[in-house]
Amino acid sequence: MKKLPISAFIASCNEAHLLEDCLKSIQFCDEIVGVNLESTDNSKEIMLKYCTTYIEHKRVPIIEEIHPIFIPQLKNDWFIVIDPDERILPELVNDIEKMLNDAEPNLAVIRVPMFNHFNGKKLDYTVYGGLISFRLLFKKQGVHLNSNIHSGITLKEGFERRKIQFTGNNYDQHLWSSGWSQMFEKHRRYLKSEGQAQYNAGKKYSSKQKWKDTLIKFYYSYKGKQGYKDGLRGLLLSLFAAWYEFKKWNSLKKYQKQMLKS
Repeated sequence: MKKLPISAFIASCNEAHLLEDCLKSIQFCDEIVGVNLESTDNSKEIMLKYCTTYIEHKRVPIIEEIHPIFIPQLKNDWFIVIDPDERILPELVNDIEKMLNDAEPNLAVIRVPMFNHFNGKKLDYTVYGGLISFRLLFKKQGVHLNSNIHSGITLKEGFERRKIQFTGNNYDQHLWSSGWSQMFEKHRRYLKSEGQAQYNAGKKYSSKQKWKDTLIKFYYSYKGKQGYKDGLRGLLLSLFAAWYEFKKWNSLKKYQKQMLKS
């Protein structure tokens, strides 16, 4: 496989059942840094087979915590951050190469088409379904790194982002959740860091806004994103989206109180 001057960063804890297919799909990167977060399965063996650099690190609640540690050490200016449950399809690799060949000097973020999968099936509806424009590639000199969940990489002033258009098979296949239990476990872990991230972004707690945003999230997912077309699953996923919005606000409230006391 032709190698592109891209570094890939992947961290994993006990996800060996997903890891190999993910690493196979990013062999186009000429550097792959794998961080093993105290896995007890065979993640180490898989990483040693497919990664150019293998690192062991203590387990962390969110991956963004270690971005500022390892990403600056990547050898290439362009890099991707990928999770074990993602697969980059070959057609998307071709589009990535074309965009990098034509990239302007101030391009620093490239969005790619993505589809989420739930329990092995592609999601077409709700806020989690359909075509998603996902930030996959970044240029080190054009982004800031921080440890905020879901916003650990931000664009520097003066730099721009571009999007690869969806043409049919050029996408990032995201095996988002294997089922309800795994989905709740993952998002409960996220909620522990949401309050700090929102506080750092300048958001302030408001009970009125919390309820408003919760209702809007459900309506947008179920009606606007046509969750009703997916039957019971669409209803439950829309309720889950509203639940997470509500809990995010509670997380912010808790963290805000902690900051006022300190």
